[in-house]
Amino acid sequence: MRADVILGFDPTPADTNALGSVSDGLRGAVRALIEARRGLDRLGRAGSVWDGSAGAPLAALLRRFSQRAAALEESLVDCLHAVDGWRAGVDERQRQVAEIVATVAELGDDPAATTRRTRLIAMARELGVDHERAAADLSAAFEELSASIQQIVDPHDDLAAELDRALLTLAAAVEEWMADQAPELLRTALTVGEIAGLTTVISELIGIAALGRNPGEDEGVAEVVAKSPGSHRLIKALRQQWLDVAPVELPAATFAVRRSAGLADALAGRRGGDVEPTEPC
Repeated sequence: MRADVILGFDPTPADTNALGSVSDGLRGAVRALIEARRGLDRLGRAGSVWDGSAGAPLAALLRRFSQRAAALEESLVDCLHAVDGWRAGVDERQRQVAEIVATVAELGDDPAATTRRTRLIAMARELGVDHERAAADLSAAFEELSASIQQIVDPHDDLAAELDRALLTLAAAVEEWMADQAPELLRTALTVGEIAGLTTVISELIGIAALGRNPGEDEGVAEVVAKSPGSHRLIKALRQQWLDVAPVELPAATFAVRRSAGLADALAGRRGGDVEPTEPC
């Protein structure tokens, strides 16, 4: 039965389908923000190149957007709680109004039931007052959400463009480091190859001894050494000090060392003079 027909007014009007859509939309937005924040956190996790001066701007950028996503997520959750509280209150108030409407309808126009009918209608009006108060609280929650979004979200922010600039800067730093360290890396790789050849020759010589052949005879050692792909390395090792062929320690992969002025400008966001510097986190 319709409350406005029996009572002459509807104390608890509400569109339950619309409420469900709003609640589902808020939940979907919260889930999307959680996934985005986790993705940003994974990308910006400390370690490797992110710890160097070239990677620091990118890590700071990811942290800044992650923190904004977390703040927006918190605001949406607060609003979602308000919507869910409103929905629960609507269901309870409408249940009570439905009972009042059913009772008033049973009383009909009986003069003896005038007092009871009046009391029931007054109860319905009180429920209507509570309903309006709850609606005002819900409206305030959405206004607070709107204000929070305006403070958190900057319409001028462009995550994709900022990431692109930061990644270009990092790529330039990696290329510069590779160019600086390439000769040393190549020399070390060649030395490692020589060591591998020496290991092969020495293993073959040990095999000769195991077969009972005398390593001091030309027919033994000379034959194997002449055919071995690493024989010249063995000869080189026997004629030189071991330190001349031993590999040195590989350089650490860090970008915290000397930097050119051009790269320093790039790290500060001054690429070609037409890119504004990235704001600090």
